[in-house]
Amino acid sequence: MAQQSAAVVGGGIMGAGIAQVLARNGYEVAVREMNEELADSARERVISGNYGLKDAVEGGYLSEAEMDGVLERMTFTTDLEAATEGTEFVIEAVTEDLAIKGQVFRDLDEVTDDQPLYSNTSGFAVTSIANAVSDPSRVAVTHFFNPVAVMDMVEIVRAPETDEAVVERAEELVDELDKTRVTIDDDPGSYGFIANRCYAAMGEEAQKIVDEGIATEEQVDKALEDGYNLPVGPFSLAGIGEEWD
Repeated sequence: MAQQSAAVVGGGIMGAGIAQVLARNGYEVAVREMNEELADSARERVISGNYGLKDAVEGGYLSEAEMDGVLERMTFTTDLEAATEGTEFVIEAVTEDLAIKGQVFRDLDEVTDDQPLYSNTSGFAVTSIANAVSDPSRVAVTHFFNPVAVMDMVEIVRAPETDEAVVERAEELVDELDKTRVTIDDDPGSYGFIANRCYAAMGEEAQKIVDEGIATEEQVDKALEDGYNLPVGPFSLAGIGEEWD
């Protein structure tokens, strides 16, 4: 059986996490960054970042030899064409800025053939991203959650133009990675998919409660964590998000 290969564009926290999970599941993975310094940082993040390979070894989830094997399957480059050449699919994981993502997809349109192009956006409409390529049917969203190494959920989002084979390959990938998935239709009128929209609504109401002087942030978090068994309340989650940034 031919070695499966993929490219991840963007080696930040999300991109490094996605690339690591792919490589741990047998994929040859090329991570593309904008310059050599960022490429080196991406590699270091995969090895020593939170939930990186060293953490997996220390936790007993991976042996030293397995870690070496994962790294052998990974390359870090600044060359987009070299990173994507011959890959089965590409996952974009750059900063959550529509203009930047649009430029990435325009660049991908120039250097790739017909492989699926997935975005890890946490809320931009598929259509708004797919408009950057000549064949929008190649584009869908695969929204992984942070930290990718431990979070199970992936939201798969399709636009009306998305080829069903592109969606099916995303679903197969999530299954291969032993994660869970929901597949939904694009909603260009709003930002966010299922989880983020629901959590944002809860966060807005939580902030109102604090602003009205009904409770403190700590009390709101405690009520939601202990009352609904949430792993983390909205204010604590916001603090974690700042650390991730």
